[in-house]
This record gives sequence, structure tokens and C-alpha cells, in this order.
Amino acid sequence: MASNEKTAGDAAKTDDGPPLFKAPPGELTLRYPTIDDLRKRARRRVPRFAFDYVDGAAGAGETGKARNAAALDAVELVPRYGIENFKADMEVELFGRRFAAPVAIAPMGLPGMVWPGGEEAFARAAQAARIPFTLGSSSGATVERIAELAPDCTWFQLYRMPRNDLAINFDLVRRAAAAGVHVLVLTLDVPARTKRPRELRNRLIIPYRPGLHTVMDVLPHPGWLMALRKHGQNAFANYKDYAGEKLPNREVVKFVRQQSGGTFAWDEVARFREAWNGPLVVKGMVHPQDAERAVELGVDGVVVSNHGGRQLESAPASIDVLPAVAAAVGDRATVLFDSGIRGGEDVVRALALGAKSTLSGRAFMYGLAALGDEGPGHVAQFFFDEIAEALRQVGAHDCREPQDLVVRHPGALKF
Repeated sequence: MASNEKTAGDAAKTDDGPPLFKAPPGELTLRYPTIDDLRKRARRRVPRFAFDYVDGAAGAGETGKARNAAALDAVELVPRYGIENFKADMEVELFGRRFAAPVAIAPMGLPGMVWPGGEEAFARAAQAARIPFTLGSSSGATVERIAELAPDCTWFQLYRMPRNDLAINFDLVRRAAAAGVHVLVLTLDVPARTKRPRELRNRLIIPYRPGLHTVMDVLPHPGWLMALRKHGQNAFANYKDYAGEKLPNREVVKFVRQQSGGTFAWDEVARFREAWNGPLVVKGMVHPQDAERAVELGVDGVVVSNHGGRQLESAPASIDVLPAVAAAVGDRATVLFDSGIRGGEDVVRALALGAKSTLSGRAFMYGLAALGDEGPGHVAQFFFDEIAEALRQVGAHDCREPQDLVVRHPGALKF
């Protein structure tokens, strides 16, 4: 990178003039001012199976995904005025490290299918922007490679693999520690495989058998094909050593399906607490009693999440359970929010309702699909701009002050 260029993290810290007179937006911002604009571009730029994998959700109506968006839109923030002009401080401390803004790249399966090399693009963008990137264990890049690219920002997520008393899981924990991963994330909200109709229509099943339908889908997308030629497809890269030496990708995928299943039980969470010396987070909390149980076992953080509506169509919107979870454990653990974040106001809504920071998955994946390798960095800058603007609009000097706002939250669940 040339010395006169700014990273997204630099941009987050640089004052471009008086607060009311910011620098003109760049070309990408003019072309794609919202995440939905990136989504529309992504639909045209990648094969249908790749777009539907990102965009789809559980159930025939995908109402869980829609519920997340509607519930966030229903949260109203009462701004405070008459405050001196100021530049909002977006930095947030998470588990002993400071990051540029209260947003992270959420763990996602198969970014490399959506855009070949996607995991490495996420890692580079996260390191440049100084935001966390949680590598999914089912990704197409190894934890060692991602920690090398993003040494200050890599978190690692695990799905349960029960065979041999979780031997593969614990070896992955060992590898993550050796690679320098900062935070270990246990996903609890996938107790069973769910039905996602779009994936079935596109025949995204295991074992996947490419056919004429695949050829007809990918041929109109030369950019995706060029990325595939450059990076290849390394499905489930973290599991190749366990599946067997030099097995083709389809056999590795089959092995992972046979080995994985179920959600981590509480006694297993306790075992990971003993095995992992760094910050431990559990993802998928929607009930305050579950969050309390996790904290009693010694976890350092909880992610309030319904898996983006991709697991249980009838699950409540994540934002509607956030206040209860934050009230239950917010004084003992770091509360993070995931599911439905589309822009800066959504982030500030979550901060106002008790989260310390947020994670976004689809937004970054749409950016990757729409713009390739430069997409994740553009989405990071998009969030920086919108979070700073939203904080100033409500009169908050930093990421703590939104919790003092008056909020109308009609959908909040009472437990």
C-alpha cells in the first residue's frame, strides 16, 4: 500500500474538517450508498447458488430474517440536541484490545464459495480496519493462514464435532492458540441441521454433485470464474488434516458432515473454558437464563443471535431479546449483538439496548460478492461513516453514551 493511502482504520481516526462538513463521498459510496445496493450488485455478479446461500434463511417464508430487520426498524432513539459540535469516538475495547469501531465481521460458513479467496479478503480488510474477524471453522482457509494475515484481529469459531470425545474440536483449539487467535467463539444455536429451501433448489447438499445446472449458473459470471481460477476451492480447509491425506474436496465435505452435529452441552462449554486460556465467547444466546448459565461457567462474552434467521424461522428477533440478556449478564460479561445489522443506526440501536459491540455477516458477504477483494474494506468504511454519523445524530460522544438515550422498543420480550 502506498504511504499516502489511508486504511479504513486510519480513516476512522482522521478528522476531515469540522463535524458538519465532511469530505465528499468516494466513488464506491456514490454507487453503493447502502448495503441493499451491494446486495443488488451481488445478485448480478455471482452465481445464483452463491447469492442464495448468503441471502437465504430458514423456512418457506424466511420470516425469521425479515423479523430481524423489522424489529430493528421498530426501535426508536430519542436524540439529544444543543450539544457542542464534536467528533464521536467510535473506538471500543473488547477483551483487552481496542478496535476502531463497534462492529466486527461475523463468523460465516463458506465465504470462499461466495467469492473464491473470500476468507483472506475478510482477514486483510479486518487487519487494515482494526476490527475483529471471526473465522468460521467450516471456512475455506485455515486458522493458521488467517491469523497470519490478521494477527491483531482474528477470532475463531467452533461447531461441535462429537466423535472421539470432541478430539477434533480440542485439536482445533490447540491450533488456534498456537496461531495467536485472540478470542474463541463456541456456536450454540445450531442444534440440528435446518431446511433452507433456496439451498435445496440449488442442490447445495452434501455430497454436492456439480452438473449441467452448475455450468449454466457459473458461465455468465466471468469475474467469479477468474477468482476461482486464482484461488481454487478449498472447502473446509481446517478439517483436511483430520479427513485424510490428499482427499478431494468432496470427500472432505462428506467427512465433516459425518463428524459434526448437535450443540455444545454446558459441561462441554466448561471443558473448553479449562482448555482455552484466552477470552471465551458463546454465540446464539436468546434467553437470559442461558446467558447466565454461560457466565457461571466462566465465559467472558455472549453473542445475542438467532443465527441471522438461518436456523429457526419462528425464533424471536435478536434485538427483541437483547435488553433482557444485557440486564442479566451485562455487568459480568461482554454482551455482543448479531443478526440483522445493516448500517450505523442499527449498530447504535444495539448499543442503546445494552450491547458493547456488534457483528455483521450478510453485509460483509454482500460486499464481498459485489466488489470482490475490495468489498470487505468498503463495507468496513461504510460502517465507520454511518456509525460516526449516527452517534453524532443522537448526541453521543462515544459508544457508551447511547445506553443513556430514551428508547422506544415495542417488540422487547419480557422474561
